[in-house]
Amino acid sequence: MNSIKILEPEFIELIRLRFGLVVHVNQTRVLVKTIIDACHKFNYSPQEYLHQLKHCSNSSSLLADLVAAITVGESYFFRDKNQMHLLEKIILPQLIKQKNNNFTLKIWSAGCSTGEEIYTIAMLLSELIPNLDGWNLQLLGTDINTTALAKAQAGVYRQWSMRSISERYLQRYFSKEEHTYVLSPKIRNLVNFKYLNLSDNSYPSILNGINEIDLILCRNVLIYFDSEFVVKIMKKLSATMAESAYLLLGASDPIVTAETNLVFHHNGAIYFSLGSVDIEPK
Repeated sequence: MNSIKILEPEFIELIRLRFGLVVHVNQTRVLVKTIIDACHKFNYSPQEYLHQLKHCSNSSSLLADLVAAITVGESYFFRDKNQMHLLEKIILPQLIKQKNNNFTLKIWSAGCSTGEEIYTIAMLLSELIPNLDGWNLQLLGTDINTTALAKAQAGVYRQWSMRSISERYLQRYFSKEEHTYVLSPKIRNLVNFKYLNLSDNSYPSILNGINEIDLILCRNVLIYFDSEFVVKIMKKLSATMAESAYLLLGASDPIVTAETNLVFHHNGAIYFSLGSVDIEPK
């Protein structure tokens, strides 16, 4: 235990350098427990474990357990009433109208956690687009927490995730199985999930489809990143957006628009565009 406490700053710096994530004081106990568990699991000393982490790939299961311990984000369906209103009544209808010429819409939940956010968008689109089968909907959720991604792909949720969803959506898009709610395949199949570290250089990219995005949701994600990485991520997110795209952050996220073309708006909810045209929530 003492050796772990001595090495704790090195583990914290490793996480910052690899992922841009800040380990807060209230997370150190969880971090130490995760290190202890990993040392027992792999029969490593803390020094050996740190050495292995420094030399493994970002997608290694060694790092995955460590990242999962400090990125347990809260997520639930239809989170943030004001932003949901903005999305349902203004942004999504506007994007649908703009895309009526090619019927292609690209939406990215960056830091999707267990998938509630991007599945909420899928349900809203299912309501807003009558001829859904005629559209090329590219809905993507990415995260660095592989445990969360596995849960997102499964589409099975507990009551806590359902606390803001209306009865109509609950009845239409979920089936109840004992203590869980199972998302309908119709909605689940609209979304793809993949591992992505927002601080790396894998985007924007035509190869992985993370380019010319019409709507990016990166809500309550940037609060976990070091300020240096926040600037980098905001630049990359803006470079990933299509000309008429929107970016939504969370109310607690840092607002950084330096070295980007992003224009900040706050009409009941925080959002960004690449132009100065404002939109008024109804």
